[in-house]
Amino acid sequence: MVHRSYRAISVNRNLTVSTTGEDVTGVYGFASVFIRALNEWQPTHVAITFDTPAPTFRHERFPAYKAQRPPTPPELRGQFDRVKDLMHTFAVPVYELAGYEADDLLGTLSKQAEASDVETIILTGDRDTFQLISPLIRIDLASSERDRRIVDEEELAERYGGLTAAQQPDFKALVGDKSDNIPGVPAVGEKTAITLLKAYQTLEGIYEHIDDIPQKRIHTNLVDNQDAAFEYRILTTIRCDVPVELDLDACRFGRYERADVVSLMTALEFHTIVGRVPSPDAPWETADRSQSRDSTPAQQSTASASAPPDGDYRVVTTEAELGAMIAALREAGAFAFDTESSSIDPMNADLAGLSFAIAGGVAWYVPVGHATGEQLPLENVMADVRPLFTEAGFHRSAHNANYDLTLLTNYGIDPYGVIDHDTMIAAHLLSKQRLGLKPLALEVLGTEMTNITDLIGKGARQKTFNEVDISDGAPYAAADADCTLQLREHFEKPLEAQGLTALMSDVELPLIPVLVEMQRAGVKLDSGILHEMSRDLHTQLEQIQTDLFQTIGHGVNVNSPKQLSDLLFGELGLPTTRRTKSGYSTDANALESLKGMHPVVDKILDYRQVTKLKSTYVDALPEMVNPRTGRIHTSYHQTGSATGRVSSSDPNLQNIPVRTEMGRQVRRAFVADADCQLLSADYSQIELRVLAHLSQDESLLEAFRRGEDIHAATASQMFGVPLNEVDSDQRRIAKILNFGVIYGLGPYGISQQTGFSREEGRQFIDTYLARYPGINGYLESVKENTRLTMYAETLLGRRRYLPDIQSSNHNVRAAAERMAINMPVQGTAADIMKKAMINVRARMIRDQMRSRMILQVHDELVFEVPDDEMGTMTALVLDEMPAALELDVTLKVDVKSGYSWGDF
Repeated sequence: MVHRSYRAISVNRNLTVSTTGEDVTGVYGFASVFIRALNEWQPTHVAITFDTPAPTFRHERFPAYKAQRPPTPPELRGQFDRVKDLMHTFAVPVYELAGYEADDLLGTLSKQAEASDVETIILTGDRDTFQLISPLIRIDLASSERDRRIVDEEELAERYGGLTAAQQPDFKALVGDKSDNIPGVPAVGEKTAITLLKAYQTLEGIYEHIDDIPQKRIHTNLVDNQDAAFEYRILTTIRCDVPVELDLDACRFGRYERADVVSLMTALEFHTIVGRVPSPDAPWETADRSQSRDSTPAQQSTASASAPPDGDYRVVTTEAELGAMIAALREAGAFAFDTESSSIDPMNADLAGLSFAIAGGVAWYVPVGHATGEQLPLENVMADVRPLFTEAGFHRSAHNANYDLTLLTNYGIDPYGVIDHDTMIAAHLLSKQRLGLKPLALEVLGTEMTNITDLIGKGARQKTFNEVDISDGAPYAAADADCTLQLREHFEKPLEAQGLTALMSDVELPLIPVLVEMQRAGVKLDSGILHEMSRDLHTQLEQIQTDLFQTIGHGVNVNSPKQLSDLLFGELGLPTTRRTKSGYSTDANALESLKGMHPVVDKILDYRQVTKLKSTYVDALPEMVNPRTGRIHTSYHQTGSATGRVSSSDPNLQNIPVRTEMGRQVRRAFVADADCQLLSADYSQIELRVLAHLSQDESLLEAFRRGEDIHAATASQMFGVPLNEVDSDQRRIAKILNFGVIYGLGPYGISQQTGFSREEGRQFIDTYLARYPGINGYLESVKENTRLTMYAETLLGRRRYLPDIQSSNHNVRAAAERMAINMPVQGTAADIMKKAMINVRARMIRDQMRSRMILQVHDELVFEVPDDEMGTMTALVLDEMPAALELDVTLKVDVKSGYSWGDF
């Protein structure tokens, strides 16, 4: 990684310490990737391995091993010791052993960790480590910040035509490895090697069937190089039995002094990295993040500071101070605000206090709900500050305003028209990777904010903000409003420069109060249906177990991987899968590969499917009913996906199975209130309609204009048959291709969904694109434009930056191309849905409808409608939803109604 960082950065310039001239290019690149990995993975344990200058056993067996490599540049040699210095300050143990490469130590340590059931991420730029991949071992292939991929078993199979990690040394032995000066077998390239290994599994298998290989040249070269091939396999195989011992206690991360790390980085002049250095108290274990609502766990920053930003932060505890603050806010005409509360769930939260800021470093905190301390009565404060949120003429900013407005609605504040800027949404539109207030303040403002756990603690002793002393909580709360205001100032110009201001003001901000209302409305749940379903599923599970026991003639713990492994691979003799600590793998992917080989496999899969549905939805949903309202209140997120789709959580209603009968039964538990029905309004094939508009393909446009079954029309084009003669199988393939184009599926993806070979998948794609030349031209133009700009965008200008589209790595580049193809289509569909929600709700308010919009799932809106409004509401959605965005094809909306969500 040090070598790669050095080469990547030094192409432009070398980084040196200004005071000493010391070259730190490789150290800087390594430190940047390492700290990014710490903050992203939040590991409990960390270790690092190094090569040594001594020759390895590979050099002794094969003198030409790596002989072609140029010597290490003199300016780079000393940087390895600097990296070790850095690891010392982080208290990370260093492993190195003469005679072995760092990869051998990585292999040995990761397999020892696997044996202890410890999940391992190998951070490396070396693809040789792919042979170590297993259910518990993944590769974070970080050859640079831009060219990066997480490689697991599925990704490995995608890269190498279905080959496994265990076959990687055989593969390298056949094709060679230029970087290590291993020549491989002449005339055997990657495709040939994959074909041979898929047919015969190993080198031994290949040579056992050597006479079955028809290609004369390949056959001859394999025979002539048999001994060399087996020798090359020894050279390319990572040793996992090196005499080193993984000391998990020594590797436990977080036992360092942050000041020591910062001191070394400051000396090396790594000023842009210092702010990203994590705190030793970061949640390396399983810290309770329940009070940190401004970021998701995957985005949460682990950087920390001992004090909040410096500023003129005042605590308002008297009427006079409150009046002075309100006067200052009115005079400024613009402010940022934030709420502090007792819970991350705004539907169950009590207000602890409000903070306001009018300029950088100028902010107030108004406590109203702390357990102790001098503070004004809540009712008095709200009566005085409520006009600040409702009167026109103010510029008001918040970070994650959805939460604040959902909470403040409990205190008489109408969520409509409150804010004109949300810094979380702005960051998302500007493609910031971390959206939490604290990481954004660190990245954009260079300000290290206090971590919430510094105030409320962790684990069992964690308290709520209401229980924090006002003197401690006030600076924290005021800093939230302060940094929000400063972020707005930093974001406004980039939003304008990138043409995102209209998207922000016309779509994202007006959507916030709509989502707030939906969250507060919730949906009624008939828990009795789920309780009955739970009993039925319990009986079904018992029956599956009984059938399973009868089939095998004895009992077995279906939830025990070891017992299942012994049953499937020992007793029944099924083909073995990946080896794990408890035997051979019995995870979902492993069992899917065995499906149909024995009735036991299908019964186990059925058991797991029922178990998951029962635990995730049937038993969990009744426990999520809000005791205050008697309804379920999901949380909607505008920043949950790169394409702009609205997502939901707690519960995630978008993951309830749609196509299975059991999934439909779960949906039947979502019911209408008394004297009401549920109305579903679902965009029909919206993404294909968007594709037709974007591609301007005449065949696709005409099919939609004629109102044809689009999949049947595609099948008619594809197979050259009249529309009325298309059979169900042809339509199925056409449907897969229609949606496959949107998601950028290649031959492998098509083959996975159709059961055809890759070559057949490629032929289907070629035929499809030949029949729809407009689509083909559009797809190529999207990829070309994205290569030039490094972003793809929707019709409304929403962008997704995809620098990986310029990657030299084919798989990384191909993945970015798939995202580039998908973004304009799915992103535009998401924008249409958002505009529809805004317009429908505005019309409902204007027409004084009592109906409520209560659910948004994928392309569907669900309303709870009084019986006497059903006709009016149906007409309203059929009027507004198709008009959300003007396209060259009509947006079609299907409406259905019923007492429950499952009736549709």
